[in-house]
Amino acid sequence: MIVRNQHALLHRWPRNSRARRAMQLAVWLIPLVLMTLSTPSRLAAEETPLVLAGPADAEQLGRYFEYTTDPDWQMTIADFVPPSSAAMQPLPGAIPDFGYTPARIWLRLPVLNATTGTSAWRFFIHANFTQKVAVYKIAEDGAVTTLLDLDEDSPFSARPISTPQMVAPFDLAPGAKATLVVAYYSQGASRLSMSVETPESFTEQASLAQAKSYTFYGMMLVMIALATVALLVLRQPVFAAYAAYLSSILIYIAHADGTAFQFIWSDFPRFNSMASVVAGSGVMVFGAVYAMTFLQTARYHPIMHRLLLAVVMAVIAVDVILWFADPQLLKRLLVVMISVSVLTFLTAGIVAARTRFREVRFYVFAWFAGLIPAVLFTSRFAFGLETAVLAPYDAIRLALIFDALMAGLAIFDRYNFLRQSAMEETLAQSQRNLVLSQRLATLEEGYQRVTVNAREREESVKDTVHDLRQPMHALRLSLRQMFAAGAEADVGQVEAALGYMERLVAERLADDPRKEGAVAPASDDHPVGMDTGRAGDGGHEAEPGLHDVLRGIADMFSAEAAAKGLGLRLVLAAPDTRVEAYPLMRVVANLVSNAIKYTREGRILIGLRRHGAGLSVEVHDTGPGLSGATFEKALRRNERLDRDRGVADGSGLGLSVVRDVADSNGWQVSSCEHRRSGATIRIAIPQGGDSAGRSERA
Repeated sequence: MIVRNQHALLHRWPRNSRARRAMQLAVWLIPLVLMTLSTPSRLAAEETPLVLAGPADAEQLGRYFEYTTDPDWQMTIADFVPPSSAAMQPLPGAIPDFGYTPARIWLRLPVLNATTGTSAWRFFIHANFTQKVAVYKIAEDGAVTTLLDLDEDSPFSARPISTPQMVAPFDLAPGAKATLVVAYYSQGASRLSMSVETPESFTEQASLAQAKSYTFYGMMLVMIALATVALLVLRQPVFAAYAAYLSSILIYIAHADGTAFQFIWSDFPRFNSMASVVAGSGVMVFGAVYAMTFLQTARYHPIMHRLLLAVVMAVIAVDVILWFADPQLLKRLLVVMISVSVLTFLTAGIVAARTRFREVRFYVFAWFAGLIPAVLFTSRFAFGLETAVLAPYDAIRLALIFDALMAGLAIFDRYNFLRQSAMEETLAQSQRNLVLSQRLATLEEGYQRVTVNAREREESVKDTVHDLRQPMHALRLSLRQMFAAGAEADVGQVEAALGYMERLVAERLADDPRKEGAVAPASDDHPVGMDTGRAGDGGHEAEPGLHDVLRGIADMFSAEAAAKGLGLRLVLAAPDTRVEAYPLMRVVANLVSNAIKYTREGRILIGLRRHGAGLSVEVHDTGPGLSGATFEKALRRNERLDRDRGVADGSGLGLSVVRDVADSNGWQVSSCEHRRSGATIRIAIPQGGDSAGRSERA
């Protein structure tokens, strides 16, 4: 009508006038503008709904979805209820995918129930969790029904249907129309696959998915259990790394399926929001640890070892820095990093295979298989690519199972290889050991003999050093007196000390002091008669008398006693007799030395008296006393009494030397029990004094 009226007006203007040409331009522009302005209302009026004759998959929904994004989060469901109508655009692909975006995404889907007997439906979102998701139904009369409304604080129990993935049930009578509106936001990728199902078709899909999931879980749990047993039996760290790697895979897939949120941490939705980061990082970190441990990169491949360490540090650093700052960027980076990590693990295996293929072959096969799920995962969530041959999660599960099996076979194959190598080495070593065994046995016998001799020699040297210390101290005091201005030295003290030391050296340090060439005293004139014999005399001089031995000891220690302010007295109350001079002198000298050392004030008495049918040499002092259990403890070798440690230095050898020498000569050492103060040590010498001719050698 408008066009016809415009043509009528044109006939009223001259053919070549400017007014006629302007009118011709208007004739063409005005209808075009009017058609453009009327297009939205006509499109809205001609909006075609999705006809539900049964279940509708994601590809069918994609052809009818319209979308808009809300960067400022200002839109509400009221903006989609007629007569209000938000500006929408057709979905650019079969599946809603807007990358990693902070905007809230709104989808609109008109539906028409073309069935005759189905009124119950399921709007199925193929994801276990997203930070915010709401599904609304707008009826023909404009009434709004909220079918699903979940956020990052909603526990699993808030879902209308208890299933690992998100489902919004709704009713739509046969022949009725409605508009479904979906609003969602994800910290991760915004790619969400959706479908409309009947209760029967949804149950069938859920049962099939559950069967696949539990089959996968069961196989992974079996491999984890085997790795744990191997770790406990073989105690090799590679099994710990392998078990941790498998556990991370299991947790990640259980989280992706929604099973973990349903059964493990159902009341912790905020953790579920970041569980993919935890599990995914675990896969990369423990995968790197497994690679380093299995390939022994620190030993054989230092460069690859540093690269693997860099993977571990990069994953941990990204997690720490972005966990709170930008979780969406964190998830976006990890999606790419998982493929980079697996490629690094595979490269490390290829490098090792160049020189150790037989040992690492299954490891290389494992990471070739592991590269498949990593690439599928990255392609799907980073680039929106889907495989048309096999469902992504099915492909990922199959590849991960093969990867886990190959990784386990790699460990056992390597240990079998090492076992065979070890057996060959053991056989060669056994042949070498067989040649050396007899020589080793001979050396062992010789070593035992040398050890015994050395121990005896060591004890003998300790005793000799201890015995030399006493006369040397006495000699030192006598010499000081000798060279002191205006003092006269007691030559008897010096001679006694020198003679005792010469005899001690001859008896204790010479191999055989009785044969020609042995160490002999430096002087022939000893007051205590301690000559060991002279070459060529055909015999031995007689041992000195008991009185002479005791006088020599008294002379030897008189200067030491006087220097300490103690009186030293000799009382000979029994007749003289022959005696083994050197052993007796060792015994009494040790007793007198101890008496001087531990007596603070008073005196010391060396006495000789009859004792039954024999004789008794006694040393009395006014010191702290020594009897009973204290005396028995003091007799032990290298044993010092606690009370004596701060009084004087000592080695704990004195009384043990006395006991050993007395026992070897048949003498009895005892302590008087009835003394109220001080100590009395008695040496009981049997009748004859020479102990049936026995002599002591140490």
